Amino acid sequence: MGSVVRFPGDLITEHDRRRLTAAAEGSPFDLEFRKNGQGVLAPYLTRCGHLRPSYRLRKTTEGWEAIAMGSDEAGAIAARARNADDLFGALSAPPERN
Repeated sequence: MGSVVRFPGDLITEHDRRRLTAAAEGSPFDLEFRKNGQGVLAPYLTRCGHLRPSYRLRKTTEGWEAIAMGSDEAGAIAARARNADDLFGALSAPPERN
């Protein structure tokens, strides 16, 4: 009998890459895949016109999270969504005013 290999739930698959790329089209973000500290390709979003990434995307069991990379909010979860389209929509929405 063969051995069981665990598939990490947070691994970005080719299917994930296609969905993220499609969701990024028409959004105010450029999508880039870079190797993270573990040598695994990770998605980063840069708001158009900015030089540094605005968010690092993380795959979770519930969907996707956008982790802020700006100096004020670094490490904070900026948005969560079940799918890539909803995540990009949440990040593209203007900030709420009180």
